[in-house]
Amino acid sequence: MQPFAFARQPILDTSLQLYAFEFLYRPANDVTHNEHSITHEVLASSILDLGLNQASNNTLAFINMSYDDLMAAHVEALPSEKIILELLEDIQPDSALITRVSTLKKQGFKFALDDFVYSSDWDPLIELADIIKFDLTMTTLEENQALIKKLSNKNILFLAEKIETYDEYETYKGIGCTLFQGFFFSKPETIKGSSLNANTVVKTKLLSSIHQDDISFERLEEIIQEDPNLTFLLLKYLNSAHFSFSNPIHSIKQAIVILGVNDFKKWVTLLTLRNISSKPDELLRLALVRARQAELFAKGAYLTNSNSYFLSGVLSVFDAMLDTPLESIIKSMSLDPEISQALLTHEGEMGHALKEIIQYEATGEYCSESLPNNYPAACQWADQILASLKA
Repeated sequence: MQPFAFARQPILDTSLQLYAFEFLYRPANDVTHNEHSITHEVLASSILDLGLNQASNNTLAFINMSYDDLMAAHVEALPSEKIILELLEDIQPDSALITRVSTLKKQGFKFALDDFVYSSDWDPLIELADIIKFDLTMTTLEENQALIKKLSNKNILFLAEKIETYDEYETYKGIGCTLFQGFFFSKPETIKGSSLNANTVVKTKLLSSIHQDDISFERLEEIIQEDPNLTFLLLKYLNSAHFSFSNPIHSIKQAIVILGVNDFKKWVTLLTLRNISSKPDELLRLALVRARQAELFAKGAYLTNSNSYFLSGVLSVFDAMLDTPLESIIKSMSLDPEISQALLTHEGEMGHALKEIIQYEATGEYCSESLPNNYPAACQWADQILASLKA
């Protein structure tokens, strides 16, 4: 079986909570492979364990299906309660396909129609569909609104895909869409200006202070103890089931000794991030995935500043977290110039890594073939951390 690479894109509901992930996948190191035939290999491989149980955190997973994929016998072996079979837009409906979809529906499978543009040829499949997806680059708002009205008596959910701004999200929610796919949540909702509120300034300065390379053990302890709420949250978290230390941790000094300085900084960063914004959890998950990937890149290259790489991944979503230009946030933090450059221009070794990470989110591919694929491991780690932070 060929190894594969995948990326996942979150699908959110009207409350901006996670509904499902769509998985984008391709066989690794095989540029000649037809992407629509990959499903045969993917569905028969370890993506069932990695993709559905770990990466999707036990939520639903959308999996693209070509005509041949859907007709294959192995589809019945899939967990119907975990996946939604997404019929690609270039499928030509025929009687055999309609019969196949009807049979699978009776077995509990759900179906989505991808990049839907109405044609009467699709009427039989509309009757069987659970979800219809609109690609905002392929159909107009008026066309989609008319179709939603036409099908209002059907038990169908409508999903707006390639939503890039909060305005588009609000518009499509207003016409009846209840599911949304795109990276709009990773961008500022409304730029509030160049100034941060006092509480946020304190937290961003705390982050920049603890990530100084030459910070002493004593100074690190002192900075955390100056924030009673953070101290309480940190000790509570370190004594949770996620860590299961043999003995309780009662002080910041004890925590630094047990975790080590770098890991201690990491957990302080995550808890600060969790409490700095009320944005959707998926934005925090995205920050965790980016941070972990960047950290693993640095460790894989035997760099000594993996902690700075981790921080660059976290800070890459701060403009969306705080609805403030990234330049203003960086100015308030007195960051290492290498981190600032990476965030603002994607230049330098760290900036290149961050650019590759963001590229992978959208396409499932790195620009450079020499980079190791740390994405699955980063997703698994991020899911575990987010679950523990919410516990």
